[in-house]
Amino acid sequence: MDRRKALKHIGLLSGGMVLLPSCDLSKENVSRVMNKLKVTESQEALLAELVDTIIPESEIPGAKSLKVADFVWVMVDDCLDESIQEPFLSGLDQFKSRFREINGTGFDNASQDDRAMGLKTLLNQPSSTDPDDPVAAMIEIAKSFTILGFNKSEYIMTEVMPYTLIPGKNPECRNLDPNEKINTNA
Repeated sequence: MDRRKALKHIGLLSGGMVLLPSCDLSKENVSRVMNKLKVTESQEALLAELVDTIIPESEIPGAKSLKVADFVWVMVDDCLDESIQEPFLSGLDQFKSRFREINGTGFDNASQDDRAMGLKTLLNQPSSTDPDDPVAAMIEIAKSFTILGFNKSEYIMTEVMPYTLIPGKNPECRNLDPNEKINTNA
């Protein structure tokens, strides 16, 4: 082997050794980068299933069909402080193992009824009364933002509870005589 080839190989090896630490192949890919949060694919899928458990499909589309999980991610990213975002993500990561401990099966394999009962059990456990329990905090935050996002979704606001921009005349309203005094003691 001549000296040029040896130096070339040494240069390639040392360049590879310098770049190797930046190639972290152990972590899961980030599927959504927001202002403050970096959400992985598994976290995104789990939250979609969680919101579907909170408001399932019925005669009307459920939270998953209305993409309420996207609303929850935006609200967590924009409206919550970082001191709450970290426990939310931590609770999301711990959720599957805690659910398996309680229910005996995985969240992905459980029926809708088992999922709902598991959520209730997780919220009513003695550890969930601990203010530092990230799983209970995550469920409460996800539940409140799911309900808000579902009620404010385009489908619900236009098809189920349409908003009238210009309401009709109020039936209790009557024309008052400007000289008549209004009884304020009623």
